[in-house]
Amino acid sequence: MSSISSSYSNPNPNFSEPLTSTKFNRKRKNNRNRKKKNKKIPKWLELPEDIWSLILSKLNTIYIIENVQNVCMLFRKLCKQPSLFKVVDMTLPDAYMHLDFDANVLTRFIVDRSCGSIVDIFLEHLCDDDTLMYIVERSKNLKHLRLWHYIRISDEGLVEAVKRLPALEEVELIMCKFCDDTIEAIGHICPSLKTFSLNDVGSKTFDFTCNEEALAIGKSMPNLRNLQLIGNHMTNEGLEAILDGCTLLESLDLRACFYIDLSGDLGKRCEGIMHLRLSYDSMADFSYQAFTNSEQRLS
Repeated sequence: MSSISSSYSNPNPNFSEPLTSTKFNRKRKNNRNRKKKNKKIPKWLELPEDIWSLILSKLNTIYIIENVQNVCMLFRKLCKQPSLFKVVDMTLPDAYMHLDFDANVLTRFIVDRSCGSIVDIFLEHLCDDDTLMYIVERSKNLKHLRLWHYIRISDEGLVEAVKRLPALEEVELIMCKFCDDTIEAIGHICPSLKTFSLNDVGSKTFDFTCNEEALAIGKSMPNLRNLQLIGNHMTNEGLEAILDGCTLLESLDLRACFYIDLSGDLGKRCEGIMHLRLSYDSMADFSYQAFTNSEQRLS
C-alpha cells in the first residue's frame, strides 16, 4: 500500500495540494484581517490617558465642553474627570462670541464637573455676581482669580466672593472697572495675597492722572511679591505709596504707565526690585491691549 502511494505522481505539477492551499489562504486572510483591524485604531488613540489629560488641560474650557468631549469615547471619558478642570479658562474664543444659550449656565456646569478641584479660573463678560458666588462656594481651593473685560460683576459682588476664598494668592483684573475701595478691601481680606494685577489701557495723550488705586494697593497689600500695573494713570505719588507699603516686592511691571518720572530718587528705589519693567519696555509678551488705538504700539 505504501509502495503504491509513493509511486503516485501528480498529473498536474502546477496544482498544489488542497490541504496546503487551504492553510496558506487562511493565513493570508488572517493577516489581511489583522491589518484591517489595526487600521481601524488611529495611532493617536494609543497614547496613555495621562498624556491626553495633560494635552486637553491646555485647551480653552468652553472648547473642551462644546467640541473635544464629542470627538470619541476616550475624550468623553477624560472630559468627565474633575482633575481636567483644575485650571478653567472661560474666556470666549471668536467662534463662541454669540452663544445661543446663557453662558452662566455653562460656567456652573463646569464648576459642578470640577467637584471642587478648581485652583485657577479666568472669567470675562459672561460671568455675573450670582455665578461668581456659585463658583467660590464650590471651589474652596481657588488660589488664582482672573477677571477680564466688561465683566458683569459688581464691586459688592467681588468683595463678597473674595471673603469666601481663604486660600486666594493671586488676583488679576484686566480692563475691569472696580473702584479703589474694592481694591483696598481685597487687600485687607486676603493677607496672604502674593500677586496682584490691575491692567488697563495706557495713554500718552489723555491728560488724566489717578493715584487712588495705587494708594489703595500700598495701604492694604503689604505681603505682595508681584505687582503688575500696565496702563495705570498714577503719578510719582501713587508709585511712592506702593513702594512704601509693599516692601517685599520682587517684581513690578510699570509698562505703559506714562505719568511717572523715575529720573530721581524714586527711580533708584525701583532699581532695588529684582524684576522691573519700565514704562516704555516692550509689550510683546502681553496678550491684551495696552495702548489706545490712536497710539503706536511699542515693541
